[in-house]
Amino acid sequence: GDRLAEAVKEASPNLLRERIDNLLLLSRGKELNINVDQDVNKQIAEIQRQTKIADPEKFQAYVKQETGQNFEDFKSEMKNQAITQRVIRQEVASKILIKREESQAYYELHKDEFQRDERVFLREILVASDGKDTAAAEKKAKDLSDRGKKGEKFEDLAQNNSDSASAPQGGEIGSFEKGKLRAEIEKLIWDQPRGFVTEPINVGNGFLILKVEEHQKAGLAGYEEVQGEINGKLFNPRFSPELRRYLTNLRQNAFLEIKPGYEDSG
Repeated sequence: GDRLAEAVKEASPNLLRERIDNLLLLSRGKELNINVDQDVNKQIAEIQRQTKIADPEKFQAYVKQETGQNFEDFKSEMKNQAITQRVIRQEVASKILIKREESQAYYELHKDEFQRDERVFLREILVASDGKDTAAAEKKAKDLSDRGKKGEKFEDLAQNNSDSASAPQGGEIGSFEKGKLRAEIEKLIWDQPRGFVTEPINVGNGFLILKVEEHQKAGLAGYEEVQGEINGKLFNPRFSPELRRYLTNLRQNAFLEIKPGYEDSG
């Protein structure tokens, strides 16, 4: 309704600018000989893995159904996006440097932002047993638990074997404060060290395996622990102006002809 109309009104003046931005970034990517074919192929392979559609023709039909694009256009758009992102990372983001003393000064001035409640960060693998052979599901879960305990990458085990919605994220399910987990599960994992992997837990609809990814203690987080978070806080306000400055320079070195009645707000 009104919110949509307002959003369209706000975005419309910059539509041409954004199209030109993309054209300039793609052109610059070609000048830099940026090749993203391998990255795009990996992304497509990952989508096929997540959707469990290995047959090329069936996968192309799936893409058409989900995006309204034929497969070649879909792949071309992915390639263009990957090129523009690479140019931005290489030409803009990599040149925004946050000095250690700057981030340390931010930490000292904003310690209230880094007070933490005690919580655990978890990953999961669920081997479903609904309508299946429960013994087989338990055996599979036991095997996955043993492999995780031996050091096999839990994220990969989850992506390739979990029946949970968290599988595409490597089983990552976020953080939990004390009292937010089922009592029997909390008792199993709360006092365990980072990297601990549980035995399979029967949860009714299958067998759950949990890994303690991190255990955050209550109190002020140390500087080293939050340095990345601080750098993000300092980086983000600088990024948009630097990107716009870079795109303005690209415009000055390009030939652009804007038809009468249209305006490039960039």
